[in-house]
Amino acid sequence: MNSWKIRFLGIALMVIGGFLFVWSVRDITAEWPQIFVGLLSVFSTAMGFGLLIMPLEDLTEVESKNNLETKKHL
Repeated sequence: MNSWKIRFLGIALMVIGGFLFVWSVRDITAEWPQIFVGLLSVFSTAMGFGLLIMPLEDLTEVESKNNLETKKHL
């Protein structure tokens, strides 16, 4: 998966989490569904933020690091 797709997925999850939070606070009146939707909003926002700040390496960088490590061990 390309890095821009991962970053876009992170932003989308954060936006979905924000909408879920507003929906749970404003529109849901029952206690347990409000709790579950609120927790889902926090989870999706946290996952989106994690995808945004996750360090991504290019495939060529990973291959060159692996080659250097194998040469050191030989």
